[in-house]
Amino acid sequence: MPTGETPPSVTSEAFGARLRALKLPSRFALAVSGGRDSMALARLAAVYGQDTGAEIFAYSVDHGLRAEAAAETARAAVWCEAIGLTHRTLKWIGEKPASGVQAAARAARYRLLAEAAAKDRCGALLTAHSADDQAETVFMRLARGAGLYGLSAMRTETRIAAGSEAPVRLLRPLLGFTRAQLTATVENAGQAYIDDPSNEDPVYERVRMRALLAALEEQNLLTGAALNRTADRLGQAAARLRQQEDDLFDALGGCFYSWGGASIDKLGNSNALGGLSARLIHAVSGEPHAPDEMSALSALQAANRDGAATLGGTLVKFWKARMWFLREPGAVLGRGGVAPIKSVAIANALFWDGRFILRPENGATGLTAAPIGFDRGALGPAITIFSGPGEAISTSPGIYQGGALTGAPAFPFMASGGVRAEPLVKERFSGGIIRF
Repeated sequence: MPTGETPPSVTSEAFGARLRALKLPSRFALAVSGGRDSMALARLAAVYGQDTGAEIFAYSVDHGLRAEAAAETARAAVWCEAIGLTHRTLKWIGEKPASGVQAAARAARYRLLAEAAAKDRCGALLTAHSADDQAETVFMRLARGAGLYGLSAMRTETRIAAGSEAPVRLLRPLLGFTRAQLTATVENAGQAYIDDPSNEDPVYERVRMRALLAALEEQNLLTGAALNRTADRLGQAAARLRQQEDDLFDALGGCFYSWGGASIDKLGNSNALGGLSARLIHAVSGEPHAPDEMSALSALQAANRDGAATLGGTLVKFWKARMWFLREPGAVLGRGGVAPIKSVAIANALFWDGRFILRPENGATGLTAAPIGFDRGALGPAITIFSGPGEAISTSPGIYQGGALTGAPAFPFMASGGVRAEPLVKERFSGGIIRF
């Protein structure tokens, strides 16, 4: 488009075609901050709802980090309700971390959104990420030396869940449209929006990257469209590589275990080994992010050479002619700089250490969960049947009643203590669901 020419709005026809391609359910939700992109999403979705009869909810999150946030979500509520959307404000309540506030706020936002969508029985949650957001994400990750998975950036569809809740589809239907198009959409409709001043604050990496990318575009050296094409192509390559890793796991005799671990029977020699190692380490760790492939491969090689290595909350151990991946004991039982996991009550379903969902059965009450550690005496002789590394027992959830260990539900040959354990190792390995 020539410089100075006004970009076209996103038409309701183009947006509707995009939603139909995504096979959108008849009841869905939107994340609406009140900014220009999210208000474009809200207006387009409102027209879609009028045309199709879809039931649409709009959620705004007040993180409680800025004094203006409450007023902004109130304005978003007025705007959404004026165009026929049911609106709810979600608040991040509780103590905020002293560091890593942005990452914590992002996790809290997605947890609140997924929780609300599940409560309202919505089959999908839509966000307003645009082609510009995608380009900036690729650019930032490129600056950090990200690998194939990182540079494939945001996907059009993934699934998220609030802890132990059922997952909801997370859709980004506006990735094919630019921020300028979305701005034109709201301005041509006479829709007001909120401009967050932090979007112009160079203290934030994304703001600096946005300015740099704009300068490069002016010089015709690098464009957002080119970065989006790169993300799309690398996404296709990442899907092929993931399939190679899955095939390699099978070829190496890979196994997953109900206690949350995994193993392979040999290392092999494959270009996919680094990626497979990173995915296995992430799968058993319960941590939010996977290590990079080179670090994961180095840990695997160190374990093969020295017998054991740790990385990203995972212990990689060569034992009985197999390579085992299991939760690092220090990350659960405590070590320097890391507090032990505390005992927690099991009221309903409990999302435990990012690795298990613990569900009480038959109306069981008064139960708590804590790592078994070295409190194994109550497990009885059944413990001798366990054929994996001993560290796996110490890092598994134990069920306590009245302070006494009554069950180890992750081990099917031991007493359950009135709780069913759902291991998430396969889910985390596949990457199909992100739990917050």
